[in-house]
Amino acid sequence: MSKTLKIESGTLADQLERSFRGGAWHGPAITEVLSGVDAGLVRRRPFGGGHSIFELVGHIGFWMDAASKRIGGAGAEDTDSGWLSTDDGSDEAWDAARQTLENSYSGLRSAVIALSDEQLDHAISHADPTIRGLLMGILQHNAYHAGQMMQILKTVAGKGP
Repeated sequence: MSKTLKIESGTLADQLERSFRGGAWHGPAITEVLSGVDAGLVRRRPFGGGHSIFELVGHIGFWMDAASKRIGGAGAEDTDSGWLSTDDGSDEAWDAARQTLENSYSGLRSAVIALSDEQLDHAISHADPTIRGLLMGILQHNAYHAGQMMQILKTVAGKGP
């Protein structure tokens, strides 16, 4: 019989910070990958119909924002998964996408820090059955897409952080 490990809110907040800002075991975190990336590179699609970095940034932000809302008791609004479609190709659109991502991260981290350890076991709708499970999923999601963006950058620009 397997035993469920308990990961406390402080640990989850720390891991969220690592997945977003840096110090993650898996490699570059989201902001490390995006550091110095210009608006021209984020629109490239080196893998056929795959998503661009611009789209991935919107998607990651959408899910961090959705998690924050769910922790706050809101229902799911997962109709589009955050795939950005309003890209006009400008530096301003890229700056706005990065700011939205930053705001989503900040909101989620604040929500996690405010949680008691007991709240992590509360049931949550449309997610792994608990807040803890939702947050573990967000950490996995961040790691997956950070790696995906790294591969795009290596392919289109021959660079990485």
